[in-house]
Amino acid sequence: MPSERTRALIWAGGLLIELARDRTLPVSLRRRAVVIARHFPTVEDVELMADSMPSTSLACMLGAVEAEWKRESGSHGALQHFTRFGWPGDEA
Repeated sequence: MPSERTRALIWAGGLLIELARDRTLPVSLRRRAVVIARHFPTVEDVELMADSMPSTSLACMLGAVEAEWKRESGSHGALQHFTRFGWPGDEA
């Protein structure tokens, strides 16, 4: 369903933030999460694809972004244009 695909994208972006900022995870995994998140669609990207391009096949596969999905995407929130990542170091 389009709404489920949209929710999955929003939640996956939030998961990338969680992984990137979790200092209990190996640095190599956190770095991969940062690299992927920098090129992953943000909430704004998903909204634009769903709302502004109704004639494209991709937009037909997405639904409107629900506000609660942003809140439920993780303790750091959903991946948005203003989300910033530091490069995970080799801290202990």
